[in-house]
Amino acid sequence: MRNKYTLLATTVVILFSQTSIFSQDKKEKEKSWYDLVNFSGYVDVYYNYTTNNRQGATQDTSGTFHTYNKQFAVNAVKLSMEKIADKESPWGFRLDMQNGQNNMYQERPYQTTNSLHNMQLLQQAYVSAYFNVLKGLTVDVGKMATHIGLELLDSKDNISYTIGYVFFNTIPFIHTGARANLQVTEKLSTSLYVYNSAQGTGYTGNGQQFGYNGLAAYGDTSTTSSLTSTQQHAYADGPNPTRAIGTQVKYAFSDKFTAVWNTLSANDNIMGRQDNALFYSSNLAGTTIPKQSRFGTDHWLLQNVILIFKPTDKLTTIFDYTYGERAGQTNTAAFGYEASGVTRQKLIDNLPGISIAELDPGLVAAGFGNTTSLTRENRVKRVYQTYQFQAKYQFTDMFALGLRFEYLDDKRYGGSLAVNPALFAFTPVDRYDLKWQENIGMRAASNYGQIKTFTLTPTINLTENLQVKIDLRRDWGPGQQFVDLAGRPASHQNGIIIGAVAKF
Repeated sequence: MRNKYTLLATTVVILFSQTSIFSQDKKEKEKSWYDLVNFSGYVDVYYNYTTNNRQGATQDTSGTFHTYNKQFAVNAVKLSMEKIADKESPWGFRLDMQNGQNNMYQERPYQTTNSLHNMQLLQQAYVSAYFNVLKGLTVDVGKMATHIGLELLDSKDNISYTIGYVFFNTIPFIHTGARANLQVTEKLSTSLYVYNSAQGTGYTGNGQQFGYNGLAAYGDTSTTSSLTSTQQHAYADGPNPTRAIGTQVKYAFSDKFTAVWNTLSANDNIMGRQDNALFYSSNLAGTTIPKQSRFGTDHWLLQNVILIFKPTDKLTTIFDYTYGERAGQTNTAAFGYEASGVTRQKLIDNLPGISIAELDPGLVAAGFGNTTSLTRENRVKRVYQTYQFQAKYQFTDMFALGLRFEYLDDKRYGGSLAVNPALFAFTPVDRYDLKWQENIGMRAASNYGQIKTFTLTPTINLTENLQVKIDLRRDWGPGQQFVDLAGRPASHQNGIIIGAVAKF
């Protein structure tokens, strides 16, 4: 009998022991995902000296993110948490929290730092899911950096320290939406992107991503502020039901040569008649109601090709080409379009046979036409192209030398510096030095849509975690859109910027 109870007791102990082991093993497995979360970040500071008369608290808007001239500045401070979704663990997420003096240019509206109209401090935040399709299908949903363009928002990951004019002027930075990446083979991958808008995440002036009704905040008409409006969100992204669609095809022909083709297409306008008040007032005045914005005639199309060639382990060369097309309201509603200015005249010159009334009915009231017909202006189309070449040679683990050459060709439009200037119109509103020159007729209002930059960048890796980059940069082009140290018109500007990044 004793043996029987002894055996029973032993069996119970073993069972409890096994249960405890299974329970402990389960807990360990439940906790194991923590080990898959990667933490990283950096602190990025710089000193900038550009040969114009901007300094101190006055913004140097002739550059890109480096707007603090003749000053030390904190470019960005970032903390990232990421769990990659893969076959072994098919869920994940990405969270990037960032602050710094370049944040105000990443998300619309530019130059806004109090986060009342944006979420700039939250640079990226998305969830991920992995599906076992072909070589792997990953779906991300949330806020994410754009797939368009060669350069990245983090200076430490680029060949040059400063962001170039191509990336800064011609494409959005941040999107909110979803993307799906399918690894078809070891060499071929394809991606589909569905974003709220093509212009990028953020707050939208008057509900129009292209600023069709001006730059003032939309909301209550009495205050022109969305903060007190019960009709509009303060944080707006995508003013209409039409989503922006993007694609990417990436193919590695060999270990030395890779090609990437990106596209993005959208109509971010709402419609010609935005509310019932305009409908009734138009009928009362006996005028024609503007037609609703349509994708076929009112759209923005981007195509971007990147060719990466690494002939040796030390040398990397990259060619980047962007084709942009704006049609209809997407063109005439963009920042920088002046109905009676240089851009409109250039469009007329390039579209013979089109009347003033067809291009801009508003001029009729000013005596510049003989018809009151309102139209979508769908015959107006603007095409721009950008070219960029970058190269980097890694001499040693400690030292590398990079270069960047850019050419932006937007001469059909003649915009400020490049396409869709981030800081409004032909001359940024805070560039009083340039406006004064224009008022007395000493400076052309446009650079005729062409500009070039050349940047030479020595990179010094003092340690594995501390990097120093020195940009020797020259910007030049027709139209004298720059000023010199005395505030006089200039066709070029030179600059040196020293950036230091501590990464972990």
